[in-house]
Amino acid sequence: MMRNAKIRILSIDGGGIRGIIPACLLIHIENIIKEISRNEDALISDYFDLIAGTSTGAILTALILDSKNNYCAKDMLNLYKEYGNAIFTRSLATRTIDRGALFNPLYQHEVLETVLKKYFDDLLISQLKRPCLIPTYNLETGNAEFISGLEIFQNIGQDKLVRDVIRATTAAPTYFEPAKKGRYSFIDGGMFANNPALCAYVEATKFPLEPKTSDIMILSFGTGSVNRKYPYTEARKWGRLNWLRPALEIYSSASSQTVNHQLEKLYENKELKENYLRIEPHLEDFNVNTAMDDTSVKNIENLIKVGMKLCEIHDLELRKFLKQVVMSNVLSHHELLYTYSKTKK
Repeated sequence: MMRNAKIRILSIDGGGIRGIIPACLLIHIENIIKEISRNEDALISDYFDLIAGTSTGAILTALILDSKNNYCAKDMLNLYKEYGNAIFTRSLATRTIDRGALFNPLYQHEVLETVLKKYFDDLLISQLKRPCLIPTYNLETGNAEFISGLEIFQNIGQDKLVRDVIRATTAAPTYFEPAKKGRYSFIDGGMFANNPALCAYVEATKFPLEPKTSDIMILSFGTGSVNRKYPYTEARKWGRLNWLRPALEIYSSASSQTVNHQLEKLYENKELKENYLRIEPHLEDFNVNTAMDDTSVKNIENLIKVGMKLCEIHDLELRKFLKQVVMSNVLSHHELLYTYSKTKK
C-alpha cells in the first residue's frame, strides 16, 4: 500500500428498531467529518471505502451509499421515526387466530417492501457510491451468502436491486417471512453475522495493493448488547418452544461479542490499536426496551437518548479516529474498483 493509505471500513450491526442507536451515531460522525474536512457538504460516503451492514444495518448502509438521493444522516434517523411503527405492523393472522405467532410470522413483509421501494426504488448494488458487504442466508442452498459490491462490479451480470438485498437480510425468523427471489429464498444475515465487521475485514483484504492489517481501519457500530440472564431453574425445563426466542437472542448477542473479541485481538498491538473502534452500549444501563420490535413513541425516544449519550461519551475517540479517516490518502472509488477489476481479469 502507498504511504499513509488506508482502507476505511464502516460496519453496522443488525438489531431491528435499535438501528436508531447507530443512526444517531451516524449524525454525529457526519458532523465531525464536516468539521475536520472543512466541507459543509461532506457525506459519510466520501470518507469510507467499504460499508458493511446486517439487517437494520444494511438499511443504513444503503442509505449512506445511495447515489441517487444523497441521503444525509438525519434522513436515516427519520426513516425509523416515520416508518418504524408501520414496518412492525402485526400480520392479520397474528392479530386474530394466531395471537402468539406460533404458526405465522409476526409482521407484514409487504409494509417493509413498500418502505424499501419508496427509499430505493430500482437502485442497483452496482450504482452505490462505494462497495458494500451485506450478509444473508440462502434457505434453498443452505449457504451463508455475502452480497459484495466488489464482486458485483467484477460480474455485472450478478447485479441486484438494493431493495431486494435489504429485504433478504432483514427477514428475521419469526418476525418476517423469508424473502423470495426467483428459485431462492433468504433470511436474516444476523443468523450468522449480526456484527459484520470481521467479514468486512476479510473483504478489505481483497482490495488491490495487497493491504495488511495496518492498512485497514474499522469503525464498528452495534445496536446494543443484551446480556440477558436465564436462571438454570427455569431453563432446565424448557423445550423447543421455550428456547426459540432466547436462542435467537443469545446467538445474536454472543456472535457480535465474539467478532469484537477477535478484532480486538487482531488489533491489540500498540501500532494497530488506533485502527479499530467499536461502539456499542450495554442496554441494561439505560431505560430502554431491549426488544428489536418495540416501536412505541416512548421507546423510540429512549433509543434516541441512548444514541445521543453515546455520541457524548465517545466524542473524543470518534474525533481521533475520524481525523485519521479524513486525512488518509486513499484511491478514489472509481480508481479502486478499476484496479480491482484489472487484477481479477
